Amino acid sequence: MAPSYKIVLLGDSSVGKTSLVHRFISDAFDAHSANTIGAAFISKEHTSNGKTVKLEIWDTAGQERYKSLTPMYYRSAKVALVCFDLSCPESSFERAHYWVEQLAVSGPSDIRIKMVGNKSDLASDADLSTIEAYCAEHEIPLLFTSAKDGKGVKDLFDGIVAETSDEIFEEAEEPPILTMRVRESKCC
Repeated sequence: MAPSYKIVLLGDSSVGKTSLVHRFISDAFDAHSANTIGAAFISKEHTSNGKTVKLEIWDTAGQERYKSLTPMYYRSAKVALVCFDLSCPESSFERAHYWVEQLAVSGPSDIRIKMVGNKSDLASDADLSTIEAYCAEHEIPLLFTSAKDGKGVKDLFDGIVAETSDEIFEEAEEPPILTMRVRESKCC
C-alpha cells in the first residue's frame, strides 16, 4: 500500500496548472482545456528512485472569485506548486508572490513550496535574474516546465517523490490483522 502525499497547485488562471496535471497523469496535452471551477482532484501512484507514493493532486482555480476557497485545498498539503506563466512573467510571477505569502500565513507549517515557471516552450522576455533572486531570497526551489511538450514535468514529480520522507512509508505500512475470539454463548 503506497502512502498518500497531498500536492496543491496554485497560481493565476491560464498559467497552465490543469495542463501540467494532465501532462503528468496522461502524458498528453489538451490545447482546449477549460478553466477549473473551484478545484479538481486526481490521484496517481508514482514511482521514483524505488519509492512509490500515491500523489493526491489538487488543481485549484486561478480566478479571483475562487481565492477565498483555496486555503481549504492546501490545508494538510505536503507540497505547494506555485505556478506562473513564463510567456508573460511580469504579471503572473508578481501574482505568484501572493500565493507564497498566503502559504506563509495560513498554510501548513511543514509545507514545501516549489515555484514552477510553466510554458517554457513559448518565447519569453522573462527577466530570469529577478525570478531567481526572489526564489533564492525565500529559499524556494525554481523549476521550469512545459505542459505542451512535457519538458520538466516528469522531473518535477520525480523530485517530489524522491524528497518524501521515509517516515511516510513507515506510517503507511499495512496495519496488523487483529483476531477476536468469540465465546460461544449458551442459551437456556
